[in-house]
Amino acid sequence: MKLYFCKSNDLGGWLIRLATFSRWNHVAIEFNGAVYEAMTGSGVRKVPSSHFRWDEMEVVDVAVPEPLQAVAFLESQLGKKYDWMALVALPFRTTWQSPHRWFCSELVAKALAVGGVRAFSVEKYRITPRDLWILKPWLAR
Repeated sequence: MKLYFCKSNDLGGWLIRLATFSRWNHVAIEFNGAVYEAMTGSGVRKVPSSHFRWDEMEVVDVAVPEPLQAVAFLESQLGKKYDWMALVALPFRTTWQSPHRWFCSELVAKALAVGGVRAFSVEKYRITPRDLWILKPWLAR
C-alpha cells in the first residue's frame, strides 16, 4: 500500500498545516491503483491514482500485513461524511473520533490498524497528517 502526503496552496490547506504544525494538510491511502481519502466536499471517496493530484505530494510505500482487510474497511467507509468536528477540534487537541465521519488522517490510520499495522494506537491518540509523517520510518518498507 502507499500513503500520499499532500499539500495544497489554498487557505484551507494553510490553516490545517498551521493547526497541526505540519508540512502536509492531507493524507490518502492507495491500493492497486485506487486512492481512498476523506475530503471536505465529498466525504470518503475512492479515485483512480491516475486522477489523484495535489500541489505537492510525497508517496511512501507502507508494509501492511493484511492489505485486503484494510481495503475491505476502506470500501465499507465509502460515502461516509467528512468529520468537520475533527477539523474544528484540531487547535484544541480534543477527542475527535467518530465511527460515522472521517478526517483524512484518521481514516488512513484506522485502515492501517485494521490491516495489521501496530505503529500507533488509533483508539487512544488523535492522528493528524503530521503524526503519520513522523511515523514514516516505522511505516515505510
